[in-house]
This record gives sequence, C-alpha cells and structure tokens, in this order.
Amino acid sequence: MERLKLKRRKFLSKEIYLTCLEKQFEEELQSRGLERGIDYAIQYPLRLSFILDFAFPEQKVAVETDGEAYHPTRRDVVKNKILKKLGWKVLRFWGKEVQEDVGKCVDKTMELVNE
Repeated sequence: MERLKLKRRKFLSKEIYLTCLEKQFEEELQSRGLERGIDYAIQYPLRLSFILDFAFPEQKVAVETDGEAYHPTRRDVVKNKILKKLGWKVLRFWGKEVQEDVGKCVDKTMELVNE
C-alpha cells in the first residue's frame, strides 16, 4: 500500500529553518499515512505579523512548539486571543512533551484537526 504524504506548504522563504522540536514534530506528521491529503503549513504567516509554527488553515488549527527557553509573553496572550476570535483552535506543546512522546503530540493535533 502506498503511503500518501500530507501536503506541506512553505511560506516565508525557500528554506525554512526549523528548530529541532519543529523538525521532530514535522517528521512525525509526515510519517503518518492516515491523514491523507490534509493540508498543513510550516511557519504560517497570519495577520498582524503572527507566525504559527504549524497551521492547518482549512481546519483553523494552530500548533505551537515551545522550547525550553520559551517564556510566555504578553504578545502570546494577545496572539491566542486573536486566533480564538478568528475561530482558530490553538495547541501549545512544550519541548519536553515533544521530545518525550512526539507521537502523542501529533495524535492530539490530529484529533483536533479531525473534529
């Protein structure tokens, strides 16, 4: 059986520099053949100069992967409020979560995407 890949869109430049966490998350997304044809984007630009780590635009699901050095800021609070107001659902995974069980993070993401 041929495994279909998720459609991936690039937005910011020809080359996107992903953190180790983002790369790990993306590789897990790509390894899943079950999600056939679900369109997602990496470093997805959204109004007001917000950039989402991963976005499923058709389903309006945003995924943020935050490393160990990440500290929530007022900008993140505003970003989440605006996303919710625009009808987006936001998932935020800490680096430790992705490192320990990236499959579980992708499972949670796909559950939200498939709602």
